[in-house]
Amino acid sequence: MKKIMILIALVSLSSQAESAGPDASQVAKPKIDSEMTAEVKDVMRSVDEVKRLPVAGLSLIKAGDKTFLITDNGHFVVAGNFKLVDMWQGKVIGSVADTKGIDKIDLRKIGLNPGELSTFTIGKGKKEVTIFVDPQCNYCHEVIIQLEPLGKEYTFKLVLIPVLGKESAEISKKLMCNKDKDQSLKALIAKDYSKLPALVHQEGACDLKPLQKAVVATKLLDIQGVPYLFLPSHNTFKGGVKSFKTLLEKDLEDEINGR
Repeated sequence: MKKIMILIALVSLSSQAESAGPDASQVAKPKIDSEMTAEVKDVMRSVDEVKRLPVAGLSLIKAGDKTFLITDNGHFVVAGNFKLVDMWQGKVIGSVADTKGIDKIDLRKIGLNPGELSTFTIGKGKKEVTIFVDPQCNYCHEVIIQLEPLGKEYTFKLVLIPVLGKESAEISKKLMCNKDKDQSLKALIAKDYSKLPALVHQEGACDLKPLQKAVVATKLLDIQGVPYLFLPSHNTFKGGVKSFKTLLEKDLEDEINGR
């Protein structure tokens, strides 16, 4: 395993011992920075397990009987008696084994209802798939055109997020502000926005809060590219896919097998 270089250790490796009496000599002296850094380096010479956390630049590692959080470049380490709490899963992460299922995301459980975002719906099936898309994204379009035949078994929530610039933002606004939602959905499926009504640049003419919420959601979920899929198993998938039906079949298999 590639050695991880530690430059700075944050958080004391051991808490101060409680005084057993008035003798100040019985109180452990706090370790200076060089002692803390040396101790972390010594423990981390042998790393047993590493789990990349679903957050930019942070991993949970196990070295012997010690557990650490470490940044990707080894610049910062969180050591000592810390508690890592997964607020989305509702549990404390105390070991690498506890990270099982940490990559799964239940949007409603974390307070995100796709129906409250800039969303268009395809299908009426019991199983729900949420897909973040840009109206000009070719890979998104390749996914979208595969959805209608799967609509009996699945409900697809297409969440518009304009990540490809000003033109995408204008198109997204036109799609959301159009009173004829069926026309907007057909335009999105066809990737042809030439017949959409022009935007009315007047205060109160259109409620863009769902679109604004969608943009905020992408930051919360760390969505950096589209299409970005939230599958029925609560697993995620990033990027285009040639056979969406095959992807859903694999996801069902993963859900059955607890993956």
